Amino acid sequence: MEKYYNDAIIGNKEITASFTKKGELIRFFYPNTDYRQFIDFLHIGLKINDSSMIYLHEDINNTYKQYYTEDTNILNTEILNTYFELKVLQTDYVCSDKNILIRKYKMKNNNSIDLDINFIIYSSLLTDENNQVSGYYKNNCLFQYMHDYTFTICSDRKIEKSQINNNQANIQTGIIGDKDYVGMSNDSSINYNLQTLKPNEEIEFCIYITAFHGSDVKNIEKQVEDVKNIDYEKELERTKKYWEKYVKDHDTIKLTNSNSEYMKKLKSIYKRTILLYPLLTNHITGGISAAVEIDEDRTKCGRYSYCWPRDRNIHNKCIRHFRNGKRNRKIL
Repeated sequence: MEKYYNDAIIGNKEITASFTKKGELIRFFYPNTDYRQFIDFLHIGLKINDSSMIYLHEDINNTYKQYYTEDTNILNTEILNTYFELKVLQTDYVCSDKNILIRKYKMKNNNSIDLDINFIIYSSLLTDENNQVSGYYKNNCLFQYMHDYTFTICSDRKIEKSQINNNQANIQTGIIGDKDYVGMSNDSSINYNLQTLKPNEEIEFCIYITAFHGSDVKNIEKQVEDVKNIDYEKELERTKKYWEKYVKDHDTIKLTNSNSEYMKKLKSIYKRTILLYPLLTNHITGGISAAVEIDEDRTKCGRYSYCWPRDRNIHNKCIRHFRNGKRNRKIL
């Protein structure tokens, strides 16, 4: 699948991650927004009772609603599987002061029957003949590594099953598992057996996605163990306050409050712009990417993840016009 569109972007100073409007994580840049992009795909699936794989990002029975927590880069995606009447709230954010993407799932059984839920993560990293990916499972964590970088997925829960090699052969069944714990494979999968949800019951579940630079394996494994002990609620509140303060500190225009739909929309776009700029900025060089890359293989364009000085000039011109009250003038 070609990934041409980013519908939502989150991140911090070193991680930039983008999503589809259905909550699929499609890009993960580290250690800055204009450098390495790790993900080929990262699919989340559920095996419910005796079903085959039900992908959260793509199923005929799923409906979606997506929105940011106000004045933040915290992304919420509501998913309802109408066949099993399972409601899922997926919340994604990158910690403001830690290089960890935290993803929380809150699931509720709105059905009249019990739902036995297996949660499956199917992760594939970008690879080629000069940048091959390997994977291994250890200490309840999936490690995928290549050329001095390591990508990890874990939770504070126990992994029930893992599969490093030949995932394509059986992933659609929702049943994974093999004897391998290490292999030259760019795609691997892990399975968490959550529990049986009775009617009207809820469950919460977090996964932690991280990336590391360097080849000190023991140190990386130690840091991953620390990640598992993170307090989700404290990190969420810290990140929420960080972005709210960021918006307040950078709101230089001070648009007037109004109940008109036009002004509400304008204010929403303005604040979202404030929140987007730091996610496109290389905080070491100061370069601002024109966009999160939309065409890595150049099938439609000549690439667009460049720093265009022209775009910065246009932005400054827009700011000057707003400050001068010339909102209706032609800017370009």
